Amino acid sequence: MLAKSSSPAGFGATDKRPSSRPGSATGSRPGSGGSGASRGGGLHRSASTSAAAAAALGGGAGRRYPQDYYESVRQDPTNRALVLRAADRNRYAMLHAVPDLRKDREIVLASMKHCGDSLLLTPLNNDKEVVLEAVSQLGESLRYADKRLLNDREVVLAAVQQDGLALRYAKDKLKDDREIVMAAVRQTGRALRHASERWRKDLDVVMVALQSNNAALAYVESEKHESVYGIGLNNVVLFQPLPSLSKTSDWVEQSKGPLKSITIEGATIYAVKDDMRIYRQMLVTMNTESQWIGPLSGDEVLSVAVAGGYVYGIKNSDKRVYKQVLVQMTTENKWDGPVSDEMELSSISIYEDQMYGVGIDGKFYRQNVFAMCNNSTWHGPLSETLKVQSISIFGVVVPRLFAVGADNKIHWQALKDLHPKRQWMLTSQGDITALVICNRDLKEACQDMLEADWRAKGAHLERRAAAAKARSSEGAARPKSAAAPEGAARPKSVGA
Repeated sequence: MLAKSSSPAGFGATDKRPSSRPGSATGSRPGSGGSGASRGGGLHRSASTSAAAAAALGGGAGRRYPQDYYESVRQDPTNRALVLRAADRNRYAMLHAVPDLRKDREIVLASMKHCGDSLLLTPLNNDKEVVLEAVSQLGESLRYADKRLLNDREVVLAAVQQDGLALRYAKDKLKDDREIVMAAVRQTGRALRHASERWRKDLDVVMVALQSNNAALAYVESEKHESVYGIGLNNVVLFQPLPSLSKTSDWVEQSKGPLKSITIEGATIYAVKDDMRIYRQMLVTMNTESQWIGPLSGDEVLSVAVAGGYVYGIKNSDKRVYKQVLVQMTTENKWDGPVSDEMELSSISIYEDQMYGVGIDGKFYRQNVFAMCNNSTWHGPLSETLKVQSISIFGVVVPRLFAVGADNKIHWQALKDLHPKRQWMLTSQGDITALVICNRDLKEACQDMLEADWRAKGAHLERRAAAAKARSSEGAARPKSAAAPEGAARPKSVGA
């Protein structure tokens, strides 16, 4: 008897082999006489086998299902016309064809047009046209292509356009090709996992991946960039990397204006515009064309800072600090306070649990932000050697205090060495009036954007409602204990 072949491991892994027709162990119709037999070492087809082949070729009334073609080739693997017709109708048809027919280009191309993973069954996996046809039908079949073609740009691009995850089989050089990576993540965001490191931290590529599939967030490269943001004399946000900040380094425009002050919390930058209202936008997507979202607040403020879920602002009316819950801030909500004494301030900044306030006299002070009230005392002045406009503290191992002086230049000194008489060191050229220094992290920004989008769609409210419904259903389904009959004896407690 002709031995039955099974599907090789990895071939059509998500598909099951076509099942045999009921009523016969070999898949033949009842009464068909079974499969052909081998006699004297040669292939001998029975009359029923010949009839099956003829029917598959269109000469009979039966055997018109895909599995019929599969069985026909299994019984007559040398019949070229039969194999050619079957290859276009059943993905497993070539499995039983003789080796010479598996190398037949016409048959192979017909099979590739039906299902690309047939590429596993042919030695023509080094033929570019064959492989292109295969990956256009099933991108995953790139895994069966000859190694030389894994470095072919046209082949890999066709594969990832059909299935972005096929990027995993490409050579490293093509995983670093921007067009190929963009095509892959556009098809599925999860393909970001297989892109080179530089594209996993590229804003444009990451945004496309996240729009395709939120799961791409897991593969965004987390890399912190120490950055300096300031308000220029032209009232827009200026930027430069902190490591390159020097007396000769140049600022780059980063936003629209006009702005008065800024602060950064996580991946969001908040700004006070010239109307003295608060606005915001995502830090990593901010540019000279991006729009500020807002106004977010009602009362006029001069400067803001964010900490512990609260936003703190200096009201323009009395120059004192007020606060409100950040997520509840609207143009209708009122500020709580004042939460500082009567000293008039021009700007504020928060580092850890300390709020630093710059007075209208150009000197700065501090107090614990969580202990602030309308009669709490500011400690200071902390420096008398520089008249400042704005301050920002940054650093993990050695925190440094940066200040914009009256000369519109940045000066600094170590926070641990801060003393009223200590001199400041000049670190940048002028032309800014306020500054914030932070770690800019693309992954953190993406997480914040997804969460904001999630909340904007009301998903958190839906989840709360579903949880409440589940709790109520659970309570209703719980059986109530039956009341004891009147006069029934109560069970004795242990040890009674």
